[in-house]
Amino acid sequence: MTRPRLRAWLLGIVAFLVFLIAGLPATYVTPWVSRHVPGLQLDGISGSVLDGSAESARFGATDVGALEWRFDWLALFTASVGYRVHVHDADRDLSARLDTGIGGVHVRDLKGRVSVASLDRWLPLPSHSLSGSLVLDLAQLRLKDGKLQSATGQVELDDAVLTWPSPSTLGSFRMDLEPLSGGGVSADIHDTASPLRLGAKLTLGADGRYHLVGVLAPKDSADTTTRKLLANLGNPDSTGQYPFDFNGQW
Repeated sequence: MTRPRLRAWLLGIVAFLVFLIAGLPATYVTPWVSRHVPGLQLDGISGSVLDGSAESARFGATDVGALEWRFDWLALFTASVGYRVHVHDADRDLSARLDTGIGGVHVRDLKGRVSVASLDRWLPLPSHSLSGSLVLDLAQLRLKDGKLQSATGQVELDDAVLTWPSPSTLGSFRMDLEPLSGGGVSADIHDTASPLRLGAKLTLGADGRYHLVGVLAPKDSADTTTRKLLANLGNPDSTGQYPFDFNGQW
């Protein structure tokens, strides 16, 4: 077989495979999701493997909204299977590139907004105690076996209001994330527009162990509402700040 004919034959096979895959119904995505993103379930699936949607996506017992996906052909150049995804409902609007390859699931260019109310079941507070929104701008996030391995980017908490133990305006804060050398993430947390002065450091290991340490203080010593809120942490130190130190398993 001559070289031109061999090239044409190979291109024909590739075109046939692409046509075959493109014609697969979107339900074929379900096994891939179950294998690479444990706990994620899709309902009301329509479209194709390459371009489809689900009326509802649930992670465990939590409904995360409608999901749309589109195959990302650029992923083939990185030896992975990749999709552009969009999750949206009344409580969130998120978009990202999701691909799998060596090292687990990679989420890239994750951007969007999530209401704090939709995360209520994960907060260490009484129900409906905190409102506001999270704004995500993550360059990369890597998961393996459902556990966070690394992340780079920023997460902002905007316009937070606390109703427990007393009504208080918390304001806005920012967390800058970067990967740890041994796996996991490190984050610097600080206030951006708040009656509170916050400076904290969070480390989260790949095994789920976390350590959060920092200090809180009122920006205005005459702000009795903020001082009353901080009094729930105990007594301030000699500088008027409230240090905290928490660790545990996430």
